Amino acid sequence: MRRTLSTLAILVALCVVAQAATVTLSLQSTKNGQTVQPGTPIDWTIRVAVSTGDNQGLALIACDLVQDAANPAKFDIPPGDVASIDTTMDDFSRPLGISNPGEGSATTGYIGVQRGTAGQKNLIQIGGAQNTFGAAGPTGIGQDFTVNGGIGQGAQPQHVLSGSFLAPSTPGTYTFRLTNGLANVLTSIGTPPAYSPVAQATVNTAGAQISFTVATGPTPCAGDMDCSGLVDFDDIDRFVEALSYPGGAGWPYPNCPWLNGDCNNDGSVNFDDIDAFVARIGATCP
Repeated sequence: MRRTLSTLAILVALCVVAQAATVTLSLQSTKNGQTVQPGTPIDWTIRVAVSTGDNQGLALIACDLVQDAANPAKFDIPPGDVASIDTTMDDFSRPLGISNPGEGSATTGYIGVQRGTAGQKNLIQIGGAQNTFGAAGPTGIGQDFTVNGGIGQGAQPQHVLSGSFLAPSTPGTYTFRLTNGLANVLTSIGTPPAYSPVAQATVNTAGAQISFTVATGPTPCAGDMDCSGLVDFDDIDRFVEALSYPGGAGWPYPNCPWLNGDCNNDGSVNFDDIDAFVARIGATCP
């Protein structure tokens, strides 16, 4: 899959010139630098800024989201949220733009594809490219061949993608960063059927990382929504509340994990947990 977008970068760069332009990638999270409890949702957002005066804006962007080798525990980073792709970056994602094919139920590989050892997979080749060839591609890819200039050159960095994952249960400090950045910028914009030539840019990922610390919190206990050490009627209201936080995002009780509502042990809290939660009432926690 890495060869797919690397080859694409060469094909799209029909007129490659010296690497004058600079593309800066950033990785942000509201949990960066914080101490969190196990199971806390960790949000992440990738943004891109493109230098001005030496190009006409972004043509292609790709990068990997990887977990540091020294992290206390590893897991498979889930793909980004396709709903977070804004209208500007729609032209970089299938079907309007050019990106890797989606995997599983995903319709586009723009949100990244999981690669690596099972149980510790990173998110590879997030992003894609505008169709700069002046004609529509095959069905399902590169359907918009009208090139948009100035992308990434606004007053604020351009949003690329957002996603989230749950903080691991193993205590310690975790670091995630962007690597293998690849970018092309427009050198001019042609009117279809003319192509729009591009140039490879220098990609800056220095500082594109987030870190957080997982505290030694209460021992996970299915159904104990107030972390009292007992599953009882006092947990019912908070369990019902947990059903309203898909993925745990925004869970307002940082000292008691949202994932304690996962009573059927499937990694989520939803209506499938209701019967198992009722069965847990009266149980004591380790």
